[in-house]
Amino acid sequence: MSTGIKVPRLDKGKGFRGPDAYNCFNTGLAPAIFHSRTGKYVVGPEIPCRDAMRAFACLDSKRTWGEGNRKVYIFKGRAAAVSKFLTLCGAQILQNAQIRAEHIETARKARGGDMAAVLALGDY
Repeated sequence: MSTGIKVPRLDKGKGFRGPDAYNCFNTGLAPAIFHSRTGKYVVGPEIPCRDAMRAFACLDSKRTWGEGNRKVYIFKGRAAAVSKFLTLCGAQILQNAQIRAEHIETARKARGGDMAAVLALGDY
């Protein structure tokens, strides 16, 4: 799947953030890619990436840092890092499309008088 996202050249210490979750903004869990000051690339959710760079995880020979949905991937080269970042962005875009479709369907039911759908609209 082509995400249409173009990752710019990143100076050391700089990063680039992908799409947030549907109907959310600045949650800190959007996919992000950073070029650490050590020269390695850090890819994963935005805040855990920043935490990994502050914890000097880029100095270790580890390839991952953190666990669960806060897992961060550390790469030596840009190509692999950009590929992983675009994969994470693609997954987020697909999830957003699915939630958007559910939201539209729930709103349609709510307009039709379904009280359960009216209450469910609060979830979006």
